[in-house]
Amino acid sequence: MLQEFIYHVVPAERWSQTAENSNYEPDSLFIEGFIHFSFFDQVDGVIKRYYRNLDDLLVLKVELSKIQSEIKIEKVPGNGSFPHLYGMLNLDAVVGVYKIECDQNGNYYWVEK
Repeated sequence: MLQEFIYHVVPAERWSQTAENSNYEPDSLFIEGFIHFSFFDQVDGVIKRYYRNLDDLLVLKVELSKIQSEIKIEKVPGNGSFPHLYGMLNLDAVVGVYKIECDQNGNYYWVEK
């Protein structure tokens, strides 16, 4: 893996429920068996495909070298290869939390929280 960081989009309310835990376990971990992540250049497309009409979203910046569960880079038909975390995300691997904003032209950008 050449990347140092991976990114995860999460509703702010869901992330706030994690504050007192040492791990993050979204529904996808139990439903699909893994947590969806993106590389930096994929985040915008993920937001546009899956979160376009949702407000109050965050992007988590996660340092790969600190992750304790298994990461696999897997092909997603029609969208390239994405990192998937097969296990809980240990919170000490999260090195940045950014609020997703949208300008009047529909462009997304992140603001450090």
